[in-house]
Amino acid sequence: MKKNLFYMAVFGTFTLASCSSEKAPQAKATAANETTAEVPAVEHASHMATTATPADLMTEEGLPKDLVCMVNNAYMGGKKQFPVEFEDKMYYGCCEMCVKTIQNDRQVRYAADPVTGEEVDKSKAFIALKPGSANGDVLYFASKENYKKYKQ
Repeated sequence: MKKNLFYMAVFGTFTLASCSSEKAPQAKATAANETTAEVPAVEHASHMATTATPADLMTEEGLPKDLVCMVNNAYMGGKKQFPVEFEDKMYYGCCEMCVKTIQNDRQVRYAADPVTGEEVDKSKAFIALKPGSANGDVLYFASKENYKKYKQ
């Protein structure tokens, strides 16, 4: 049991370190979805590096999904993320490690709606910036109505 915990801790540390310290090659991102135009490589540290605020970017469908790393659950400073098509749905990640995680880990593709607690597919969710978040953290809602209830 201790050995398994050790391996899990090492893997978790490696995953975080890889994702936060490397820029993912643009060629690999394009290979992940050949139909997508140029996709910039980004780093986790660039969460809020844009002049446009998330509130400015909110649409009727919420925060644009392609500006959110769905592995880190973070708005990435207005920078487009790597598209990851999986089971005819589109998810987004900030680096090659995130792309692989989305493809291999079901838990990463789903979140709990903060209002109802129901499981929400991130590719279909209404995404909004978490109130009071300085790191660009986002929440996933089953609907715009649930988001409005949460704001009240």
